[in-house]
Amino acid sequence: MVSKALIKRLRRESLTLTLAMVIRFRLRSVSGIMATQPLLVLFLSTGNASRSLVAEALLNARQSGLYRARSAGISPAATVDPETVALLQYNGFDVAKLHPKKVQDFYAAASYVKVDVIITLSEEARSLCPVDWPGDPVRVHWDVDNPLGAVRPDQREWKLRKLYTTLEARIDMLMRYRPAGSPMETLLMLKDIGMVV
Repeated sequence: MVSKALIKRLRRESLTLTLAMVIRFRLRSVSGIMATQPLLVLFLSTGNASRSLVAEALLNARQSGLYRARSAGISPAATVDPETVALLQYNGFDVAKLHPKKVQDFYAAASYVKVDVIITLSEEARSLCPVDWPGDPVRVHWDVDNPLGAVRPDQREWKLRKLYTTLEARIDMLMRYRPAGSPMETLLMLKDIGMVV
C-alpha cells in the first residue's frame, strides 16, 4: 500500500508518478492476455539541469510504446539551465514540465514505480547512484560532456550542441531496437549504444 505521506511528498516535488502510472509501467493482465508496458528509463546526472533533462525530452518525444523516460540528479540544481531550455525549445520540445528532480525521490518510490533501466550521464552519478536499487534495474553509463562546465560562452554553446546531437543519435539507435529479452542482453545493447558519438 502506498502511504499518504509518500504520495504527498511526490506531488510536492512535482513528480506526477501516481499509482495509475505504476500500473501502466508494469505487466498487466487484460482479459487473461499479458501485455508488456514500456520500460522506464531513468537518466541520472549530477544536477539534472541539462544532460539528463535533454535525454528525458529526447526519449519521451519519440512517443514510443517501448520506453518512457524520467530524469533526476544526485544534487539537483534549483532550476533548469536557461541555455538548455532555449536549445530544447528551438528544436520544438515542450519544456513546461521539465524541472530538476532528486534521485532520492525515485529511489524512495522504487517499490511502487519500477525503474527498469538507469543510464548515468556523469561520473558523479555513476559513482553515487544507490547500488541497492529495488528491482535491480539494468545500469549503464553513457559518457557525455557537461556543457555547464565550460567557462567560455562559445565553448558552452558548442558542448551543449554536441550533447544534444550525441544523445539524439544514441536515442535514435535505441528506438531501432526492441527491448532485449534478458537484463544482460539489455545491458550489452545499451553499452553498444553508449559508444555512439
